[in-house]
Formats: sequence, structure tokens, C-alpha cells
Amino acid sequence: MESSEFIRNPQLSGEDLYWKGSQTGFLLIHGFTATTAEVRLIAEKLHQAGFTAAAPLLPGHGTHPDDLNQVSWHMWLEKVKETYEQLLDDCKHIYVIGESMGAILALELAAQHPEIAGLLLFAPAIKVRKLWLARLLAPFKKYLKKSDEDDGLAWKGYNVYPLKAAVEFLNMQRHARKLLPQLQQQLVVFTGAFDQTIAANSADTIMTRISSYQKCHILMKESDHCILLDREMDLAYRYISAFVQCSENFLSEL
Repeated sequence: MESSEFIRNPQLSGEDLYWKGSQTGFLLIHGFTATTAEVRLIAEKLHQAGFTAAAPLLPGHGTHPDDLNQVSWHMWLEKVKETYEQLLDDCKHIYVIGESMGAILALELAAQHPEIAGLLLFAPAIKVRKLWLARLLAPFKKYLKKSDEDDGLAWKGYNVYPLKAAVEFLNMQRHARKLLPQLQQQLVVFTGAFDQTIAANSADTIMTRISSYQKCHILMKESDHCILLDREMDLAYRYISAFVQCSENFLSEL
């Protein structure tokens, strides 16, 4: 059950979503401590354009921080895989959009499913500033409080960082970095110019290690960490649409 004491913007919808459309589908994955509200606005735009859109609420999220401290990163990935398998029943081509930690889950999924048509990674949290401290603090504290500052974004999630879960996040980052040379899907990495969450070399880490032949990095000049909710959300959507249009044209010629 949801605990409003620990949830920012509890009035927003943050549950699983699955909206059927065409045979081109999008799997959207939210970030650490967030909910599907983080990707919902982009999912709505994609569905309105006729696409199938699905976003799972990751285990331990959207209820109570203690729940997040009791799950492993493998459980997050398993939920993502379940949603992907649902999409396979309805879609011919599937693209994966990941925000922050969701981008790392997208990489994990892509390693297991090379048939994924493309990856769109927003603020990929392959490295996060000061996250390493979670290993030192987790034995002594359950969570750290986030800043009370309200950025005005339509973001729903925990107002604390559950520390055992943060250690799981670290473990997944390390695993995903090892996978990068295996991945060959076309991809676009988006980072925000004002992002103070991920490490400055996060995009370079992915771009230099991944084996994809078609890859690019786009800097969103007016965005912070949550690009898919920030002031350049419409621009991000246009990039997504252009990427898919080019990809679909290519795939139709095969």
C-alpha cells in the first residue's frame, strides 16, 4: 500500500501502464525511487501517435521505502522482461526508452534480447555521483532524506534514498558496464546540461564501450536529470519520433 508520508506528489498516477496501438511498441522504464509517472507523459504522446506503449512499476517502488530495501536488481529486471514479453505478443518492432536507472535496465534487457529495434537512453545512470557511499552507510541507516526543494515537475516517487536498494543499484551498474561490448542495437544517449545526478562521463562510458554501429549522443541544453519531464520534453519526443521513423524505414527494406 502506498505511504504518502514518503511519496512526493502522491496524487499522480504511477502504476503499471499498457496501452495497445500499432505493431510498433515502446517499453518505457522509470528510474530509481521513481514511478511510471516519470515516463507517463512521453508514453501518452507515443500512444496518441498510434504506437503501443507499456511501462512497468518496478518492484519496491511506489509503496514504501522499506519495500525497496527488500528487493534485488534482478527483480527489477524480471519485471521489465515480463512487460517486454507482453509487448512481443502485440508488436513486430519494440523500442526501449529508459530514464536514469531505467536506462541501465534497458541495457540489461538488450543484452538478453538482441532483436530489440533500438534503445533511447535518457540520463543513463551508468555512474552516479556519490552513490558509492551507499555501501558504507547501508549497514547503519535505512535511508537518506532527499532535498525538500520542489522542482515543479510531474514526478512521483520516494522522498528518500533507500540505502540497501542503492547498493543493488551499484551492483547492477557494475554488471551492465561489463555487458556494453556485447550490445549492438542502434541507440541514442540523451543527457541534460544541468544534470547533477549522473557522473559527467556517463554518456562517454556508454558511447565508447558499446559495440553499436549506429549510436549518437544528444545534449539537451536546457534540461536537468529528468529530461522526459523537463522543459525540453517536446524536443525529446521529436527526437524519439525521428529515430523511430528512420529505423522503421530501414527495417522495412530488410
